[in-house]
Amino acid sequence: MSTSAISTATPIYDLLVQERGDALAEARTAAHRTQDTARQALDWSSVRVAAAQREERAFSAFGRSGDDDGRVRALPM
Repeated sequence: MSTSAISTATPIYDLLVQERGDALAEARTAAHRTQDTARQALDWSSVRVAAAQREERAFSAFGRSGDDDGRVRALPM
């Protein structure tokens, strides 16, 4: 049987869609919704931004800022 002889009509599927609804389309929509929810739940970018902002505003009694190399330096006399 050649590919040109294969019919693209799907009368049984079309009848089921009319009777029961399009389960494949509903499943596809639910999968996209689930992917979006998971992507938002696993997005930690706002946490990293908040931590970086906290570091920038951090106060140190030793005169260190959040962006230097972390060594403790003597205070000027």
